[in-house]
Amino acid sequence: MVHDDGPGWHPVLLARESPPARWSMLDSRDRVVGIIDLRRTPEGLRYRVEHRGELIGWATSLRIAAERLHRAIIATAAPGGGINGS
Repeated sequence: MVHDDGPGWHPVLLARESPPARWSMLDSRDRVVGIIDLRRTPEGLRYRVEHRGELIGWATSLRIAAERLHRAIIATAAPGGGINGS
């Protein structure tokens, strides 16, 4: 039996961890365009998401953090500021 849990690729695959608990996403020229840091907060462990030096939010999982960062990267690269000009 084959389970289809969705697509086999995810933006988290673009994240490079170094040092531990810090993930970077690079552009096509290998420049860091986003950072995800695992932080201990009063609410528990959270992922701090930063795009081009600006905090864009917090997430409860690395998967969600990577999705948010990837969307921000795509939005700034697309003409008109978003996917399909949105």
